[in-house]
Amino acid sequence: MIANNVDVRYENSSNVASKFLLTSAFYLVVVAIVGILLALMLVRPDIFPNSLNFIGLRAIHLQAVIFGWLSMALFGAYYHIIPRIVKTDLVSRKLGNLHYYLMHVAIAAVVVTLLMGQNTGREYNEPVWYLNIVVVFIWLIFFGNIMATIIKGRNNIPKFSPALIFMVLSALYLGINYLWSNFIPWTGVLQNLNVWTWAHNAVNGWFMFSIQGIFYYVVPKMTGLEGKDSPYPHFLTKLHFLAVAIFIPPSVLHHLLYNEAPVNNFWKYMGEWTSVGMLIPTFIWFYIILVLLRNSKKPLGLPGKFVVATMIFYVMNCVQGSLQSIRFVNDYTHATQWVVGHAHLALLGFISFGVFAFTYWILGRYYGADSYSVKLGNIHFWTVLVGFLGMFIPLTIAGLIEGSMRGEEFYTIRETILPYLNTRVVFGFVTLIAFTVYLMNIWKVITAARATGFKPQSTEITTYENVN
Repeated sequence: MIANNVDVRYENSSNVASKFLLTSAFYLVVVAIVGILLALMLVRPDIFPNSLNFIGLRAIHLQAVIFGWLSMALFGAYYHIIPRIVKTDLVSRKLGNLHYYLMHVAIAAVVVTLLMGQNTGREYNEPVWYLNIVVVFIWLIFFGNIMATIIKGRNNIPKFSPALIFMVLSALYLGINYLWSNFIPWTGVLQNLNVWTWAHNAVNGWFMFSIQGIFYYVVPKMTGLEGKDSPYPHFLTKLHFLAVAIFIPPSVLHHLLYNEAPVNNFWKYMGEWTSVGMLIPTFIWFYIILVLLRNSKKPLGLPGKFVVATMIFYVMNCVQGSLQSIRFVNDYTHATQWVVGHAHLALLGFISFGVFAFTYWILGRYYGADSYSVKLGNIHFWTVLVGFLGMFIPLTIAGLIEGSMRGEEFYTIRETILPYLNTRVVFGFVTLIAFTVYLMNIWKVITAARATGFKPQSTEITTYENVN
């Protein structure tokens, strides 16, 4: 049953945001399918025809995660939240829709070119140069629309809004990082560092920064604490921002800690200890969100389950990342399945659970709490939790085994860790089931949305809308 009270103040914003949020679920299933193909190819290299190239499929998997699943969902959250912070509807629905459709075109073009073998050979930066130009053009449309909305509503900007600060700087960081990594002709060690600057800062500067900004807006509303002038301590949120801003840029150096990397020891120490320093903002933000959840005045519901899981996986991810940035640990875990497990802990355990949380919450606001099935949502939560842990734990164990077998023959190591790789495949199918359930639930929302002409509804307008 769809609610009838349309919030016409944010009609442009809601129309565009809902499209991004609903469509992102489709790309998540694509990500899982390609991931399973890759996992199968690692345990049975001859299982598929040669036309299914591992390198090309891996590049598609990475680009679909970055742009198809996570960025589509984050764009949707931005289009929902930022206009409400500045109390001004999105300046241009047409530009928002152009952004939406161009994203599909660009993603399809990346997939086709990668399948054709057009690949830059740079990990995480695989799309060819002319597609990079398209990506920058799309980012300019997005960032221009958002900034024009903020400028239009500048008189309504709160004196202190960590949500707005984190989100705007994250969106700016996305563009700068992409330009830096794709349009400057680096060579040698600088090129290697440049690859990891994009990869690491896409996670930290775009995904993590965005999730933190989004949670600064969503969690106070979810907990019923939005009516307060300051639902979180200003000093800690400012310290959180400064610590992240200081530690993120140099921490990318931890990707070049391995002994063979021709990098001066000073820079290795810099990457090592700024990565450990990331634990400072980690525990500050964990404490802020934990206090909000503990003081909640409302039942947290399905989105709340994902928030709690997100925060646990966030701390796990940052502790593990800081740990493996210490050189003697890095020497042991470098280029092992431990790193693959860590990547999934970051992108699936932390970031994706956060996306599930705010997507369920925002869609509930648009279309009503009964627009999606809570039963299916709970099935989704438990299956994705089991599926993720069933992949992460075996990969971590396999990585530790690989580290202990350095110097032995490749095939000996492979045969030893093969049971763990097979386990990863099994639980990969569990995550695919979870994502399919999620898509089914989102499809229920899409069906209901079409019945109303794809016009999102607002089921709750709180006092916090007028404060932040």
